[in-house]
Amino acid sequence: MKKILLYIIALAFYTAAFAQYDTTPPYLKTKMIPDFSLVNLDSVAFTQTVLANGKKTIIMLFNPECEHCQDQLKLLLSIPKVASSANLILTATETLQKIKIFYDKFHVENYPWIHIGKDYKYFFGGFYQPKTIPVLAFYDARKQLVYFSQGSVKKAAILEALKK
Repeated sequence: MKKILLYIIALAFYTAAFAQYDTTPPYLKTKMIPDFSLVNLDSVAFTQTVLANGKKTIIMLFNPECEHCQDQLKLLLSIPKVASSANLILTATETLQKIKIFYDKFHVENYPWIHIGKDYKYFFGGFYQPKTIPVLAFYDARKQLVYFSQGSVKKAAILEALKK
């Protein structure tokens, strides 16, 4: 009887030790634009309610000092279809001072369709689980994920994502 009990206990531990857990990132589970809260440069929290209804949304995770991130924003700004059809959320975990330098460098105040903020809760890191930056997530007007990329995205891929 003791041998059977030991066998059952050992089997339970063996099964638990080799049980797999779900490693699917949250953005792939829901495919919906997430509820988020960021802090703008005035230290005021804002959420997805700032997004214009009926427009596509692009969320870009960036580091203000990253050259690839800066080049990616330059490319996004050079595409007229981005301005006419999308909201752009720029989010970083760096200090507001560093984000402000980035904001000033690119004159973000001239682009009312761009919302920039600090991810003070570090939400997007857990949601997208990035391996590199920039991270771009494109959502259609119904707030459904249509394209996701880690690292720089070429103009053709951006235009294709905006068609969806």
